[in-house]
Parts: sequence; structure tokens; C-alpha cells
Amino acid sequence: MPAVSCVRVIQSSVLRRLTRCTLIFAFSALNIQSVTIAGEPGLLPDSNRAGKQNAGQPPLIVDILARGSSSRSTLRDALDRLPLAGLTDKQRRRVNDVLEHRSMFRRLPMISIDANAEVYNHLTHNPESVVGIWRVLGISKFTMQQTRPTEWYGDAGDGSTGTIDVLSRSTNHHLLLCTGKYKSPLLASPIEAVSVMHLKTQYQKGQDLQPKVVHGLDLFVMFPSHTIDTVARVIAPVSHMIADRNFRELSLFVRFMNVAMERQPGWMEQTIQRIDGIDREQRIELMKLSARVYVAAQNRLADNQSINPDRRVELTGLDELIAPYRVTPTSQVTPARVQNAD
Repeated sequence: MPAVSCVRVIQSSVLRRLTRCTLIFAFSALNIQSVTIAGEPGLLPDSNRAGKQNAGQPPLIVDILARGSSSRSTLRDALDRLPLAGLTDKQRRRVNDVLEHRSMFRRLPMISIDANAEVYNHLTHNPESVVGIWRVLGISKFTMQQTRPTEWYGDAGDGSTGTIDVLSRSTNHHLLLCTGKYKSPLLASPIEAVSVMHLKTQYQKGQDLQPKVVHGLDLFVMFPSHTIDTVARVIAPVSHMIADRNFRELSLFVRFMNVAMERQPGWMEQTIQRIDGIDREQRIELMKLSARVYVAAQNRLADNQSINPDRRVELTGLDELIAPYRVTPTSQVTPARVQNAD
């Protein structure tokens, strides 16, 4: 029974928290619970444009271009593609330690998002704005502070804490090192984990001139504890599934923000005003970004009258769309008024 209990604790309270830490930080700059909306995995619509949309399905979709993989050939390719040039000796040693003693490897799905490159870049460079928006929407209680120019500290408020170091960053690559710790009364000592993440990004345009972001992430996780490492390897298939699903949810959040900026500038302005944890300059920058994205979308619509299925959000309303995913009671969330974009 103790062994069974250990597995359950690690699976439900540790690995999911580790996935949360690594994916939140990797994507939002990019500790261990999954980046989930409303605290449970799979709550945002897991849609693939290859399939048909149901009439009642929320109007947010992303394209899954390639499924996640942990095969040996994928691992070799991931190791070969790591952008290690330019790292200091200390940084390289820390990365190599994770790679050599990894408990888990996963190449997450390659996903295409209809989103403006500026929106994506702002979210990946300003994680404190991302989690601030989550708190405004009532879908997460996560907090994050920038402690150094390339370092952030996060706290999930449930015993999970972590830091992310941006080791290198370019237009198409982010290399990140994340450390996470989970404390619980059920555990004799904190459970620690370290991960290396390589976020790969491409920017494209569709035939309708719709800007697209294609991204994928290679994830390497190390548990220093031999016991935790052993259990993590046993339940790796479950962890892989959770990580894949969470990355899709993060992609859907990018799509959600892009739709909000394109179609509901009034809603975005009021939401930005309510974000805590960011300074005045960041707030102004986010408002200017929202305005630019709205103008660009209107110009594109004037040149190309094709109807984007995500425009159904105007009928649904952004607050109504996000309502099922809130962890904060509705009475504590003040909905932003929706402005019709037309």
C-alpha cells in the first residue's frame, strides 16, 4: 500500500505540477500541476481543424500538425537541435546534467495557431502579464515575478514553486532551464525537479493572409531523487499524455488572446486595466499591442472577406466563453463589458 500511495501522490500531485511549472514558464517567458484551466486537465476545447466543429463547441481551434513523441529517434533529433552555442560553462554543465540524468523526455505536439506574431512574442516575453490575465479571468491563482532580466519566480499557491532561467533566446528558439519544488504535508520532504525546454517557433501566413504561429517544445525532466525517478519512468505514458494536452491548452490560450484583441478591443482594454503584478509601462505596451492587432485584423478583413470560424466568439462573448474554466467563484469575478467589433 505505501508504494501504491507513493505512485498516486507523484502522479496526481507532483508530475502534473511539474508539467504546469515547465509549460507555464517555457511558454510564457514561456511547479510542479499541469497548466490547466480551472485546475483540471483538458478543460479548454481540444479541437483539431482536421475534424468538424460541433455547433456547441467553443469557437477556438488550433491545428495539430504532428503528434507528441518520445521515441529514440526523436530524442536523438531533439538533442542534436539544442541551441547550446553561446552558453557559459556553468549553464552548459547544468543543461548537460539534466540531459544525462533525465527521468523523462517528450517532444510535445507541433501546433499551428492563427495568431499574430506580436501577440505570441509578447506572451512569451512577459509571463507576469499572462498569469495576471489568468487571475483577472478567474481561471488560475498562479503568481509570477521577474527576479532578474532573464529569470522568473512562480508560485501556484498549493505548495508548488519554481524558477525559470532563459538561457538563450532568438526569433525561432528559446532554451530554458526550470527548477521546481513541491511541498505537501503528505510528503516527508519536498520533491524537486529540474527540466530543460527547447521552444521552437516559426511564423507563417495563410492563403487568406491570416498570420500563423507554428510552435513545438522538447521537454527533458530530471528528478534528483532516485525513488521519484523510478516511479516517474513507470508512469511516463500518463505524464506524456498530460503534457501533450497541456501544450494544446496553452496554444488555445494564445488563440483566445488573439481573438480577443482582433474582435473585442473594449473587452481587452478593461481586462488589461484590471491586471495586477505589472507596471504602467507594461500595461501601456499591452494596450498598444491590442490596438495594433485590432487594426491589422480590420484591414485584413477589408481585403479578404472570408469568414473566420472564430468570429463566432462575437455571438458567444468572451466572458461566457471562459466562464466554465474559472476556479474563482463567479461572484468574485467582475466581467469586462464586451464591445462589438463591427
